[in-house]
Amino acid sequence: MEDNLIKSYLSKLGNANSSEEIDRVLNEIIPLLKSSGISLPQIMMYFKMYGDEAIPKSQDHSNSISNSNKAQIVLQKLLAKLKD
Repeated sequence: MEDNLIKSYLSKLGNANSSEEIDRVLNEIIPLLKSSGISLPQIMMYFKMYGDEAIPKSQDHSNSISNSNKAQIVLQKLLAKLKD
């Protein structure tokens, strides 16, 4: 169940094509994750299990964040924000 919740929140990042958009979406979903009782270790396990599948890929290949490193960028930003 928690995996489905994490996936539903992270799916909102699918349309984010810049660092600013990723930050905006993370600022929206982090309070939702925390209020749902999702912990940092649970999020880390989700990324470990699902890797690049965790973040939807953009169909626009001209975007500023390549699909190959989008999940890594999101994870780094998410961890930094969750530690605050």
